[in-house]
Amino acid sequence: LALTMVEYRIRPAGARFWVAEADERVVGTVGVRPADDGADGELALKRMSVRKDYRGLGIATALGRTALAFARQRGCRAVVLNTLMLQHEARALYERLGFRRHRHYVLPTAYGRLALPLYRLEK
Repeated sequence: LALTMVEYRIRPAGARFWVAEADERVVGTVGVRPADDGADGELALKRMSVRKDYRGLGIATALGRTALAFARQRGCRAVVLNTLMLQHEARALYERLGFRRHRHYVLPTAYGRLALPLYRLEK
């Protein structure tokens, strides 16, 4: 299943996926791919994740900077991402990396409404 997910995420031209390793295992991931809305010159940051027992060590920051450096090298005009309102630590990380809240979506779910903020980092 993990291989299928990775293949799906890196299949589009211009997409990349990075992993952070420690103690001979994957402890963090991040990927970029062309933005879902098809905007030219924009990449979407996807699948940013760090194992709970490795958080607070700068791994997510390093992964984020790697992805953003890739976007700069490709001449992208913006990088976008969405996250959940409940992910306070993730939102703080994205803001430290330079992302700003651009807009948000409210989606209906079986349990009520779910707010998804969209963050954007301009070139």
